[in-house]
Amino acid sequence: MNRPKSQIGFLDEMRGIAILSVFLFHSLQAACGRDQLPWGDWFRSFNVSNAFLSLLPLSLGWAGVPIFFVVSGFCIHLSFMRNPDWRDFFIRRFFRIYPPYFFAVILFALVLPWSRISYGLLGIGQLLSHLFLIHNFDNRFFWGISPSLWSIAVEAQLYLLYPVLLHLISHLGWNRTLGYVAALEIGLRLLSSGVLMTTGQPLPLWFEGLPILYWYSWSIGAVIAESYVLGLPIPFANHSLMGWSIVAIFSTFVKAFDSFSFLLFSLLAATMIAKLLQKCPTSSLFPTSLAKPFRTIGLWSYSIYLLHHPFIKAISLISPKLSLPADIQSWILFVVCLGIGIPIFAFSALWHHIFEIPSIVASKRIIANFK
Repeated sequence: MNRPKSQIGFLDEMRGIAILSVFLFHSLQAACGRDQLPWGDWFRSFNVSNAFLSLLPLSLGWAGVPIFFVVSGFCIHLSFMRNPDWRDFFIRRFFRIYPPYFFAVILFALVLPWSRISYGLLGIGQLLSHLFLIHNFDNRFFWGISPSLWSIAVEAQLYLLYPVLLHLISHLGWNRTLGYVAALEIGLRLLSSGVLMTTGQPLPLWFEGLPILYWYSWSIGAVIAESYVLGLPIPFANHSLMGWSIVAIFSTFVKAFDSFSFLLFSLLAATMIAKLLQKCPTSSLFPTSLAKPFRTIGLWSYSIYLLHHPFIKAISLISPKLSLPADIQSWILFVVCLGIGIPIFAFSALWHHIFEIPSIVASKRIIANFK
């Protein structure tokens, strides 16, 4: 039996948690000049500054990205199940993602001086690769313009893989399809781990940007959505949040397992979604007084994600101009990053209202004209 449509309130709260985590992670890098502990032979070394050690939990802030991927897989499939029309699907996806992204790329590539692209063929390639959402396939462009944008390209490519996923499911069923997709992602991550352990060097960035490296991590959100809508037992609902948390965090400190961290944090996010759906879809992660701000930040999360990184990176540019002890300088820069978070979030809220909302309205009008 299909479940009736209802507002799943905690999803925006999860987005709020995810974007705050990512923001703090990038603030850590800008303040301390690094975002992770260095590698020893097998494990991470704690031979770093006291300032970095005091902020060490923030080095896990990148885990906000797997939260976004799992929530994306859930929402995309939930939406398609309720309106299984491919034309409508791609119109909605294009207008939901691309116009705000396009203007963010233009802002950072052509307007702001510290992120502006260089003149010449390399700069043109940088701009075009970002506008066509293929910059994740080239090492030269992967971190260009705004480093966070690599995941937007991967997300867009996962949307293109979504019809392939549904085609496989229609012929093989969910279990076999997810088994093959999981084997593909795990195999690629084993390759990445093997190369790192044997050569001491990671694989090229373009390999880390392959959408199939995240296909299972994204698809587990979709299978949860399917089970929820059809009123079936929800996968991962009986898994242990504590167990996945321990395994995921442990993996980030062990060189042989680090390439699996994204997958493990995705499984943790999937388990949280499944448990909350099983409990009550309208439930909240927080008391009422905290739920609203996190949901609001979650609504703005896409614009915050698009905009925050180049502004935080600009803070690191003032570091060489300061003549302070290293630890004190790092703490000051981190506080500055937190301080500029307020105008960044305000700017992102404005971006949300100027670009995101009108784009969503435009997609609805276009779809209505086709009816």
